[in-house]
Amino acid sequence: MTTILMSTYNGERYLREQINSILAQTYQEWQLLVRDDGSSDGTLGILKEYAVAHPERIRILRDGRKNLGAKGSFEQLLMEAPDTDYYMFADQDDVWLPNKIAVSLAAAQDLERKHGQDMPIVVHTDLRVVDEELQEVHPSFWRYSNIRPEILDSDVHYLGICNAVTGCAMLFNLAAAELVLPFAFYAFMHDQWIAAKVLSIGGIVLPIDEATILYRQHRNNTLGAISYHFTLGDWLHKWELASRAYNAAHPLIWKNPMQFVWWKTRYFFKLHTAR
Repeated sequence: MTTILMSTYNGERYLREQINSILAQTYQEWQLLVRDDGSSDGTLGILKEYAVAHPERIRILRDGRKNLGAKGSFEQLLMEAPDTDYYMFADQDDVWLPNKIAVSLAAAQDLERKHGQDMPIVVHTDLRVVDEELQEVHPSFWRYSNIRPEILDSDVHYLGICNAVTGCAMLFNLAAAELVLPFAFYAFMHDQWIAAKVLSIGGIVLPIDEATILYRQHRNNTLGAISYHFTLGDWLHKWELASRAYNAAHPLIWKNPMQFVWWKTRYFFKLHTAR
């Protein structure tokens, strides 16, 4: 069984499309646990409608904790979720391609056959970048943003420089779920924390070079796809991102700023020379 965890916040515009794409998955042994993070629009009404229509599959988590933000809301969902074999995160505004669960699950199960179910495992796929109307912007989020998961997932120090694992594109097993709770207070986002924690103790983070999701970009994205540019004008923004990356992984990965600078320099040359 796979448990899908969805956090919503004022998502009425796209929510039906996303839930319908989950219902249409080729793999059907799943349950959806949804937590609303304090919406003021019609989001909760839509969730109730689907929960009534699919009581055996869809459940709303009511914890009375109001607005926790994305990281806090997904942490609460994972803490309250039943023990199942695998977990996935779902955003409220994307559309899952029909084989999303099947592709990720097959990769995770293959790794478990080789390494055992006690090995913490995270697998994650590429994403197809689309606009508000689902028109394609780029077929690959990784290439659009110059993300190199084959480098980043190979060493926790590289992953600490740039997170390659997008929450809505990941699947992780029960061993990983038990390892990562509670989330560190200094972690920036839930996906980054889970991937870094798993890799830091010798677990496996595996990229799957296939897009399984329509990654919708609109003005209300918490985080989204940014086209990669390398210009002098980007340096201030890059410094801000570097500071955030350091703070999000200290002290799990980085013991001091000099260690971060050393690995960031290594990653820079690897990124721009290795193909």
